[in-house]
Amino acid sequence: MTNVAGYTGKYKVKSENKEYWFYCLTLGKDMSGKRIQVKKRGFISEKDAKKALRDAQVTADKGEFIQPNKSTFGEYLLEWFENRRGTLGRLHAKNSERNIQKHILPLIGNIQLLELNVIHIERMIGQLRQKGLAEETIKKNFSLVSSSLISATKKGLITKNVAALADNKPKVKRKLVEVWDTHEVRKFLDFTLAFGTRYYIAFHLALTTGMRQGEILGLRWQDIDFRRKIISVKQSLSHDGLSFGTPKTEHSIRSITIDDATVEALQRHRESIQAEKSKGTPLYLDYDLVAPTNTGRPCNPRSLDKLYCRIKELSEMRHITFHDLRHTHASLLLKNNVHPKVVSERLGHSSIQITLDLYSHLFPNMQEDAAAGLGKMLFQYEQKASQEADIELHEMPYACYHGATTEPEIAFNVTVHSFTH
Repeated sequence: MTNVAGYTGKYKVKSENKEYWFYCLTLGKDMSGKRIQVKKRGFISEKDAKKALRDAQVTADKGEFIQPNKSTFGEYLLEWFENRRGTLGRLHAKNSERNIQKHILPLIGNIQLLELNVIHIERMIGQLRQKGLAEETIKKNFSLVSSSLISATKKGLITKNVAALADNKPKVKRKLVEVWDTHEVRKFLDFTLAFGTRYYIAFHLALTTGMRQGEILGLRWQDIDFRRKIISVKQSLSHDGLSFGTPKTEHSIRSITIDDATVEALQRHRESIQAEKSKGTPLYLDYDLVAPTNTGRPCNPRSLDKLYCRIKELSEMRHITFHDLRHTHASLLLKNNVHPKVVSERLGHSSIQITLDLYSHLFPNMQEDAAAGLGKMLFQYEQKASQEADIELHEMPYACYHGATTEPEIAFNVTVHSFTH
């Protein structure tokens, strides 16, 4: 039995010459003692109105009733995004705003927030596909809608995230990563070092630390502890090379242990950078960067990509992207039996599952190796012990059985049994 009062009634729309039903729900009284009532119109029959009233009463009893709000989803989405903008990188915020204005608002922006349902979401996804957008772009738009609705649910503005119910959610097929093997890595680094570019250190760090390109170009000398052999990833250069910001995710802020050869490479490179600074060129701006231009400024990522492609072509290396150097680092560690948890931490992944999903296909024999290793661990000792027992029994002197007529036969049978086993 519900504790929330309510009733149904009928009204007439003269312009249509039709009768409709409504319900009125009483939610209590306000501070002044005035009753708080919520009305909803437009029901075709009394039965529909009474059913909707009962549903509303049950929801109100649970404390989950949302009072009608005439705000559109577009109005809410824009406000939600503005409040969130400060937590995003400059380019991320710019791209998200463009998606909202160009793709989301024109399709579902004018629908009232409380009226938005899964059909609207599925229709939006279908229309974006009809426009020829890439599945990855559609997924970004869908994620914006879904994230905003999750926030609205937490704030009590709506009862559920209807985007989660969509049957045609965008799915991006994960591309198989391309990586180099150990021989190719050595060949590339040797050629690049001989080539004589000031950005050799950027390629070296990508392969030996798994850092992202922006993290390498944003790395400062103050972020390197040479004594402890640790790099602290604290900032990243934007894709357009115009600004610094925090790394991609919270987990991207991390510490990476480096090997002796990388420490030596960094020390040699620092001597070159200090020599440039000591010239006292008026145009030189000291950002304390590890891989700056010859004027101390941040290197534009596009310029580094062009240089990478040129070196790769001259050295006749198999094609992989600059970002694939990061994947190469991970794959070499995993092939060297480094625990995936360690690899995940070095890469700055938010979970070990991301690491496993990305790289497990590179190792088709992982299950075979695991089974062989387990068998070796469990049964090698037992087999060795059995073989040693066979040898002892086989070499047992006849004299130990002297005086017992049946013992030699028993001993012989045991020995034969051991060998046949």
